[in-house]
Amino acid sequence: MIRLSAITTIIVTLNLQPLGAHEFWLMPQNFTPEPGENLQIDIKVGQDFNGNTYGYSPRQFNSFEIWGQDARADVTGRIGDYPAVNQPAVAEGLNIVTHFSTSSLVNWEEWQPFADFINLHGMGWVAEAHRARGLPEAGFSEAFTRFAKTLIAVGDGAGQDRHTGMFYELVAGANPYTDDVSAGLPVQLIYMNAPAPDIQIDIFYVPEGGVLTRTKVVTDDQGRAVIPPTGPGDVMLNAVKMIEPFAQDADVGYVWHSLWASLTYEAQ
Repeated sequence: MIRLSAITTIIVTLNLQPLGAHEFWLMPQNFTPEPGENLQIDIKVGQDFNGNTYGYSPRQFNSFEIWGQDARADVTGRIGDYPAVNQPAVAEGLNIVTHFSTSSLVNWEEWQPFADFINLHGMGWVAEAHRARGLPEAGFSEAFTRFAKTLIAVGDGAGQDRHTGMFYELVAGANPYTDDVSAGLPVQLIYMNAPAPDIQIDIFYVPEGGVLTRTKVVTDDQGRAVIPPTGPGDVMLNAVKMIEPFAQDADVGYVWHSLWASLTYEAQ
């Protein structure tokens, strides 16, 4: 269910950033801990599945949660803690950790970097819409909000992912730790409690000790796609959706709002 109060926070909680948004993901230090071990998860921001690590900061999120199959807990800590998550799982089985960020603002002083960004993420339509709205090609602002999720198998890892209620969210249709995903991992992209069609999902895969490969798929009319099978290693999915500002945002000053959904797991 959509948290309506959180949508308002997306609109009004803005922090000025000097550079464009990059991928944002949750990176467990161990995707398959034993029962009784703490979940230890880093917050990462960067490109191509490589980036800087950030600590626990309540000012940077609207919600930060651990979901079991029948239980839920807030991620807690002290400001600046590394790793950002260092606490017990809510139960044995599949644990789902979600981070719904506050929003930030980026200023685009030139058109070409913005064009490169939208084309990289399969959003070429934005250029035509931008001009049709009579917007300037330089000196405009974009808001961005991130919705990160990671799947962790505690003990037997049994259970299923689900829509946890984030405004924009990638949901795995099978358990990558226990189900047969030899034909690929089905996923669905959800926006405002409905399927998000025709969105590019970038797939970042790093085998143990290996080199990154980056591929992509596009969601169908039901927001569904299949992530092709990989060998063992770490996987990060990333999907960007661009929306126009909500009507109540007329005085905020940005002309676009990008939503970033990510999902990490360890391929077996």
